[in-house]
Amino acid sequence: MSIDRRLLSAQVYERIKENIISLRYLPGSVLKERDLAKSMNVSRTPVREAVQRLSQEFWVVSGENKGIQVRSISINDICEVRQIRAIVESAAAQSAISNGQTRVLAGQLDMRLGDMCNAKDQYTFTKLDIDFHSIFVDCMNNVRLSRFWRMIQEEVMRMALMTLRDNDRFIEVIHEHRQLIDSLWAKDTDKIMTAVREHINNSYKALLSRFILPEGADDPITSEPAKPSSKHMDLIKTAE
Repeated sequence: MSIDRRLLSAQVYERIKENIISLRYLPGSVLKERDLAKSMNVSRTPVREAVQRLSQEFWVVSGENKGIQVRSISINDICEVRQIRAIVESAAAQSAISNGQTRVLAGQLDMRLGDMCNAKDQYTFTKLDIDFHSIFVDCMNNVRLSRFWRMIQEEVMRMALMTLRDNDRFIEVIHEHRQLIDSLWAKDTDKIMTAVREHINNSYKALLSRFILPEGADDPITSEPAKPSSKHMDLIKTAE
């Protein structure tokens, strides 16, 4: 494969993935190779190569009979991401406390929160929100952990954009981030850990609530809405 062809394939890959993450291509929607090529003004070959890569990374499900389908977000996906975030961000909080870096971290997060408050649109707000959490994780100075976080942050962002379609959640996110920053300034260990836990759990509950719809209602995000099992309802109660 030539360098130019490889570069074009990579560009198509990035554009399709960005459209998936930003919800321009909704979970469960079906994409057509021909339409993708036309919209990006390229031949079908780089699209086919990009889709193959996206399929390997589980962003899409492709097959001869199914076409190209954007992978839906399941309740199990939400639960797994919540568990990962709880482990990683709680460890980051403990690291900041142990290293006596809470106020340094508070200053960095405060600046990013200011940017979030000035964001003009949902997508920018969410990207800044992900940056906020990346700063938090990076405070551990653990290269491998930071690399792992960046592997899942795009999935976190897609879920966050789903949650933030409700404007009330914007206000709640700002408030919860402010509580974390204030507790870091105060060096209050209990409040720091509580703020981390409550923010993750509130984000989880807000997202999971999208799967609990009135009978007969159509979910504008997911193609196959499902109500949580008793197991997942127990997890909600545990988070409260």
